[in-house]
Amino acid sequence: MINFQIIKRSYRYLLLITFFLFLIYNLFFSDFGYLKRWKLEREKKELLLKIFVEIEKQDSLYRLIRVLENDTLYIEKLARENFGLVK
Repeated sequence: MINFQIIKRSYRYLLLITFFLFLIYNLFFSDFGYLKRWKLEREKKELLLKIFVEIEKQDSLYRLIRVLENDTLYIEKLARENFGLVK
């Protein structure tokens, strides 16, 4: 005769194992899991670094614009260097 307690116990273990596998999958491999979060954090850091670099470039270009608008000696120096003009 079949022992029903053994069958119940094996179903419980199977259910428990299935539950833990589902939990592990959701924690690590789903869209809301740890690996996805880690990847997004890394991308965020890279994008913030790119933004910082672009802001620095923008600031240096604004400074160059101000110098070119106001400093005629600097414009004269650039003309001599780049176009071979003499005084």
